[in-house]
Amino acid sequence: MPNPRILIADDEEGIRLTLAQALSLDGYTVEAAADGQEALERLAAAAYDVVLLDLWMAPVNGLEVLQAARAKDPRAVVIILTGQGTLDSALGALRLGAFDYLLKPASPQAVRQRVREALQRRHALRQQQQLLDQIGTLAQSLQTLEVETPPGPAQHVLRSGPVTIDRHHRQAAFYERVLDLTSTEFDLLVCLVEASPRPVAPRLLVQTVLACDSSEAEASEMIKTHIYHLRRKIEPDAARPRLIKTVRYKGYAWCPEELKPPPS
Repeated sequence: MPNPRILIADDEEGIRLTLAQALSLDGYTVEAAADGQEALERLAAAAYDVVLLDLWMAPVNGLEVLQAARAKDPRAVVIILTGQGTLDSALGALRLGAFDYLLKPASPQAVRQRVREALQRRHALRQQQQLLDQIGTLAQSLQTLEVETPPGPAQHVLRSGPVTIDRHHRQAAFYERVLDLTSTEFDLLVCLVEASPRPVAPRLLVQTVLACDSSEAEASEMIKTHIYHLRRKIEPDAARPRLIKTVRYKGYAWCPEELKPPPS
């Protein structure tokens, strides 16, 4: 099996050299691009498992490179490198499908750890694709199963309203349609369903789903992006959510009773 391929796109030569040396220690095949245009050319010529991407480059900026990477490979794993002053832009990149962001100057150890996590995410996505047919069959067989209360932790199948969750295979289905969820989105859905009908505060969601701690304001911004993506995949109309409700001053709540089943 070939070594994972990493692309570093940053207009600061020192950052490129430092990160390339650090990642080479883990046995990765590392290539670098000095600007956004060179990054586009490398993405067009080869496939990469992870892209480390600076947002502020000229003449092609990082957001354009991100969109090109996602267009070529919807499962492309992109980590944003950003300064404190451009944090809002990094959060915008998350909404466009970036995996995560690191604040400059990020230590080589932090970058190596985040790349390992990104590769685990990519591997999980490949496994997810292989399991789509299996979960589709499972969802059909579970249509006759009624669950009046959320199951205990020993039960790996969780059903609430139109959603069936297989925690063992980490798959979820909306009626008979398999949902293509990221690992974070899956954990977020499970957390909301298990807590239903009680709302869950953003800070608790960040602690449970992302395994980190933050202030209430930071948690609200961090989890808002993942809620946005989850709603787009699960809500009939994401602009007017009925399943994942925003409860003012309290957080988010799973409300399956808001959605009537489709006509048979």
